[in-house]
Amino acid sequence: MLAILEIKAPLLVVAILLSTLTGCVSENNQAIDFELGLLQHNNEIGSSNIRLSDDFNGYPVIINFWYPSCPPCREETDILEAVYNEYKDQDLMIIGIQSLVLDSIEDGKDFVNEFGVSYPVGADIGSDIQLKYQVIGFPTTFFLNKDHQIIRKWSGLLDNEQLQQFVLEILE
Repeated sequence: MLAILEIKAPLLVVAILLSTLTGCVSENNQAIDFELGLLQHNNEIGSSNIRLSDDFNGYPVIINFWYPSCPPCREETDILEAVYNEYKDQDLMIIGIQSLVLDSIEDGKDFVNEFGVSYPVGADIGSDIQLKYQVIGFPTTFFLNKDHQIIRKWSGLLDNEQLQQFVLEILE
């Protein structure tokens, strides 16, 4: 029983904090800027840190919140990687943000290597980005146009057809 409480306690804390953060996503649906240290250094950006406003200025962006032991996150990763490879020549960018609530940074690095993820992926140390974006379930995916306005937020597993449709919306 104690082990269950130890696992669920961090989730409860995050849920309570998120419930107090109504209104943190800006009213005009502008994405909130963040900086992220990357898990992999052989990513397509060629850097160990990224900032949304600097490194992705003028690009449509998909922001995907996930964690390694999440079954739907694992299923969705192959779809995201395929879409990234299909549309990166049209300037589509994807940023993967790992939640550290249930898994470690090492788990995230192993995940990235296992799935061969080439888009930038980083760990949300302190859950700051997750809190700013009011993420309470996984996976959660945000679709930003080139001006970084949030066009769509999707909670749960995305299939290829949905993802393709949402990508076309932000590429317009």
